[in-house]
Amino acid sequence: MKSSLSIIAPCYNEEKNIEVFYKKILSFTKEIDINYKLIFIDDGSTDFTWKIIKNLKKNNDNISLIKFSRNFGQMSAIQAGIQKSESDYTIILDTDLQDPPELLKHMYDKIIKENLNIVYAQRKSSNEKPFKKITSKIFYKIFNLLVEIKIPERTSNFIIFDKKVLTQLKQLSEQNPFYMGLIPWLGFKADKILFDRPNRLDGSSGWTLKKMIVYSMDAIFSFSSHPMRISFYLSILMSFVFFSLSIYGIYSYFLKDAVPGWTSIILIISFFNMIIFFILGLISEYVGRIFKASNNRPNFIIDEQID
Repeated sequence: MKSSLSIIAPCYNEEKNIEVFYKKILSFTKEIDINYKLIFIDDGSTDFTWKIIKNLKKNNDNISLIKFSRNFGQMSAIQAGIQKSESDYTIILDTDLQDPPELLKHMYDKIIKENLNIVYAQRKSSNEKPFKKITSKIFYKIFNLLVEIKIPERTSNFIIFDKKVLTQLKQLSEQNPFYMGLIPWLGFKADKILFDRPNRLDGSSGWTLKKMIVYSMDAIFSFSSHPMRISFYLSILMSFVFFSLSIYGIYSYFLKDAVPGWTSIILIISFFNMIIFFILGLISEYVGRIFKASNNRPNFIIDEQID
């Protein structure tokens, strides 16, 4: 019996790349001779992306389409694809062709032959702009510094995983899913394939500075409580400052080398600052936990779905 494969392809304003992407995917599926399902998720495109993939669907029953009511972001699109997948193996890759479909055969062969659960693609090099390279490197360094689960640098959501991983991902109920962190967090056997990342075939990247900042914040705040504890660290620092100033103030007072009233003012200000930071730390801990527990809004809204 043939194995089954789902290919999750999020797309946002990719009208110029979709058809080339589709032809490359067809070539790959013929090469490995497998039962496949190509899942396009239109993440609120404003161009003709939806119209093009609907036309592709007319000639291929192996295509499933999901259209969001607006742009909810790449992670939500991936989440919708994961919930849709039922296959033995699942692939995630973007449709801009910077994740080269030509690499899929090597990734599929590796996960089969080496009995792995996960194979991800890691960039050896890329032609990205210096600003994006620098910000990407900073993100990986900060994330791996703050979070116990480490993610490999120069990776993205270009990945293949088996049914065991898929089953666990479906059971997660993350409000802000960050799959680059969630997949290694599962702890299954993983390995990598190196590749040189090409330029986009056409169009421009949808990753604006604002989206990159939101993405980074979701990633770090979803996996680490350290930012919420900054107030505690500051309260400890303020405690040392308070005691240091107290000793200095009392010493100056007895030496009669202090301006009248200076000692009491400094002690009062330092003491209350320490208390304020401590209370802020407590509040941030509880508010953060309450927010996570109470925010039950869906991560995306489906406007149209075609199977």
